[in-house]
Amino acid sequence: MHRWVGKSILSVCLASSCTLGHAKAAGPKRLSDKQIGVASYYSDKFHGRRTASGERYDKNGLTAVHPRLPFGTIIRVTNLRNDRTVEVKVNDRFGSRRGRMLDLSKRAARELGFVGAGLAKVKLEIVQMGDS
Repeated sequence: MHRWVGKSILSVCLASSCTLGHAKAAGPKRLSDKQIGVASYYSDKFHGRRTASGERYDKNGLTAVHPRLPFGTIIRVTNLRNDRTVEVKVNDRFGSRRGRMLDLSKRAARELGFVGAGLAKVKLEIVQMGDS
């Protein structure tokens, strides 16, 4: 009888730890709908290279790099200096140590009007959360 009870307890503990591990891996349940920070853009040398999502970076596409938002998330980015806005899809990652909120494709930076400056203070708004 003690073996049966021990196995039952072990099974419950293992099931619980699997469930908790899955919840941790899913990441935060809610990210802020609006964020303000600094954006930069990809150098041309990255054109054609694979992103963390597996897609190839296209400098003429409308894509973004964000440290936490799920791949496929659509975000509206507004340049706070000139109020120009663009919608982009998150398809890559970088570490938050860089001091920037996101990197944009060169086309997105051009549409926001900061290719010459290299950096811009922007507002990010989530339009649609991605799956992954």
